[in-house]
Amino acid sequence: MKTQLIYLKEPKLVFGHNQPIEDPRDGLALFGPYESLNPYTIQAGVIGTERGIQLYKEFVTGIQAPIYSTNIQRPTFPGFEAIFEIKWPNEPALTRIISSSEIDRALSLPNLKERTYRVISLFLKKILDVRDSEETKLDIWYIVIPKGIWLKCRPQSKNVNFPPTRLKNITAHNAGQMAITADLENDLEETATFLDSSSDFHNQLKARLLKEKISIPAQIILEPTLQFRDKYKNLEYSNEMKAHLAWTQSSTTYYKLGKLPWKLNEIRNGVCYVGLVFKKFERFDIKGYACSAAQMFLDSGDGTIFKGNIGPWASITPKEYHLKKADAKELLAKVLTSYQLKRDAPPDEIFIHGRASFSIEEWEGFEEAVKDTCSNTKLIGITIRESDKLKLYRDIPGEDCKYGNLRGLSWIVNEKEGFLWTRGFVPSLNTSTSLEIPNPLRIVVDKGEENIEQVLTDILALTKLNYNACIYGDGVPVTLRFSDQVGGILTAIKKLDVQVLPFKYYI
Repeated sequence: MKTQLIYLKEPKLVFGHNQPIEDPRDGLALFGPYESLNPYTIQAGVIGTERGIQLYKEFVTGIQAPIYSTNIQRPTFPGFEAIFEIKWPNEPALTRIISSSEIDRALSLPNLKERTYRVISLFLKKILDVRDSEETKLDIWYIVIPKGIWLKCRPQSKNVNFPPTRLKNITAHNAGQMAITADLENDLEETATFLDSSSDFHNQLKARLLKEKISIPAQIILEPTLQFRDKYKNLEYSNEMKAHLAWTQSSTTYYKLGKLPWKLNEIRNGVCYVGLVFKKFERFDIKGYACSAAQMFLDSGDGTIFKGNIGPWASITPKEYHLKKADAKELLAKVLTSYQLKRDAPPDEIFIHGRASFSIEEWEGFEEAVKDTCSNTKLIGITIRESDKLKLYRDIPGEDCKYGNLRGLSWIVNEKEGFLWTRGFVPSLNTSTSLEIPNPLRIVVDKGEENIEQVLTDILALTKLNYNACIYGDGVPVTLRFSDQVGGILTAIKKLDVQVLPFKYYI
C-alpha cells in the first residue's frame, strides 16, 4: 500500500425523525433528540447547601430561555424545553439540605483522605436516607457542591499525613500482629478506610454510590458553575460560554435519563467497540496492582462498563499494563455475553482499543473468549496514542493559513498504520477546534486484519459520542476518552464489587 494523505468526510449523527447532520447542537436545535421522551417531566433530587439548592433553581429557570451567542463554535442555546420537548421544573421533586457548618467542619480536617471521606459521607447519607425511607421516584440526583469542596477534596489539595506510628499500627493490625483495645481497633479500621479511598471527591462519591447499588444516576456540579461563573477566578462567563455550559448540562442530563440525544449515522451494524481500561492503585497496601475494565460501545453509541480482575498487570515498559490469559478471556467473555443479550446475535466484528500493544498472552485470552462465545466474530486489536512525532503545516503562498490543517485529515503509512487528526480546522465552523497546530492520533492495527482507512473512519466517528460535553467532536474516541475517569472510580474505594452498569453511572 502506498503512503498517502487523505481527507475523511466528517461523520454525521442522527437526531429526531432520523435526520442526519454533523453538529450535535444543530441536530438537537433543528430536529430534537434521537430518542424522544415527550411528554415527560424530570423528577430531580437536589442535595446541597441552602444556597446551592437556590442556585440550582435559578440555573434551571435560566436555561428554559434562549441563551444567545454570536460565536459559531459555541452556538446559541434555544432553551431546554424547546430542544428536548420535556419539562424540567425549577422546583426539584425532592431536596435535602446540608448545612454549611457541617461541610466546614469536615473541610477543616487536616488529612486529605479523611477530609474527602467525611465530606462525601454527608452527601451519601442523604441519598441513603431517601432510598430507605422515601417513596418519591427520582430520575437523577443533582449534587451541588460549594467551591470549597472542589478546592480541598482533590488530589492536589493540601494534606497533612497521619503520623508514621499510626500507619505502622494499621499495617500491623491488618496483618493480625497487634493486640489492641476495641476503641483503638475501631479507630484504626476507620483510618484504614480513609487511606484506602481516593482523595478525589468525584471519583470516590461515584464509587460509593455504585457500592451502595444506588440506581439513580448522579450529576455533580459546582455552585459557581450554576452561576455561569469560572471556578478559578470567579469571573462571569461570556454569553458564548454560558450557551456552551447550557448545551453540555442539558445533553448529559438527558442522557442520564436513559435516552440517547443522538446516535451515529454511518457506523456499521453488527460492530462492537471495546476500550481497555487499566488504573493503578495508589493505596498504601496494594502497591503495584491495577484494576482492569472494559468499556463496550455499540453501533447506537450507548456504552456499558465491565469491571475486570485486579492483579499485577504492570509491564516492564513504563505506564503499560497487560492481562494474563485467563483474565483477558474472562473480561472479553463478559462483553460478548452482554452484546448477545442486547442484540440476540453475536457481533460480526469486535474492535478492542488500547493505548499499548497487546501482549501475546493477553491476545490469546481474547481469542479464546471469541472462540468459546461466538466463533464467527472477527477480532481486531487497535492501538491508539496521541503522537507529537508528526506535524503538518499549511504553506500556501498568498493564502491565510492561520487555521492549520483540517480535522479528518489522515496520513496512511501502510496497511497497518495511520495518523488521524481529530482536532483541526472545521469548515462549517470556520475555525479550528485546536488552539495550536494539533497533534494526530497514531493508530495501528496491532492484531488481526482490517482495512486501515476503515479503522480511521470508525475512530473519527467515535469522537462524536461524548454526551457529557455537547461539542462538535472530541479529540479522542469515546472508547478511550473516559478511561482514566472510569478507572479512577473503580479504584476509588477498596473492594468495589460492581455489577455491569450503563456508562451513564460513570460520567
